[in-house]
Amino acid sequence: MTTNSKYYQYLEADLLAHYSYSTYVPTKDFHFHDSYEIFLFLNGEINLFIDQFCYPLQRGNLIVINNHELHKVHNLTSKPYERMTVHFKPRTVLPFCSSETNLLSCFQNRQPGLNNIIQLNETQIEAYLSIASHLSDVLHQKAYGSDVLSFAYLTQLLVFTNDAFRKTNFAEPGITSTLIQSVMHYIDDHLLHELTLDQIAKALSVDKFHLSRTFKLQTGGTIYRYILLKRVAQAKQLLSTGHSVSEACHLSGFNDYANFIRTFKNITGISPGHYGKQ
Repeated sequence: MTTNSKYYQYLEADLLAHYSYSTYVPTKDFHFHDSYEIFLFLNGEINLFIDQFCYPLQRGNLIVINNHELHKVHNLTSKPYERMTVHFKPRTVLPFCSSETNLLSCFQNRQPGLNNIIQLNETQIEAYLSIASHLSDVLHQKAYGSDVLSFAYLTQLLVFTNDAFRKTNFAEPGITSTLIQSVMHYIDDHLLHELTLDQIAKALSVDKFHLSRTFKLQTGGTIYRYILLKRVAQAKQLLSTGHSVSEACHLSGFNDYANFIRTFKNITGISPGHYGKQ
């Protein structure tokens, strides 16, 4: 599948898990996945952006991110950072959910960019890493039963994560610049309207060149690209809840149908019609 992988990361497998200790950041710009992500931060100096919010990470932060939330990792130093990451396709978990246990609850039942971070203590970190390490091990094996075991370990992780989520007092996010926060709030509030750099700068009473430079410096991307990604993420959400392609086009702020089809496919690698059917 051909995708604009800088902004949209397509997961070939239904389930991935890996431990990393490196300086590598997959993309310095905002992006989103077609999968759900659980990210346990262990060590380093990292700021995590999710939509218009910014979180300075600390050891034991367990982050849950769904497939509509724009996010990026910013390494504040040139040193490695340590993390354990799990990606999974939400459809693979549905057979394991019940009327009393929704394993996807912590990804879905909240406002985008808020309540994404669960703080684990050292005992919980050890327990989580034990399950995640077993998951990573069986995913790299071809032994009999490894596929069944992988989903058993994923189910354990999701029960653990949702249970911790329900007991967490969530910290208020911070952001490095009130200007960038204002820009992102303005974009969210006016996503269905025409949005240009000139218009946003005028609405916020700021010089457009200063606005453009500041946004690029702090987020790693352009305002134009951020608007496109927000609209595509909104369209994905609409399509996944049963809206038609035409409805998703207009309700996500794309006034040109052909441009919507082209942009959606360019960023996700799949047409909106095909995505809706999936």
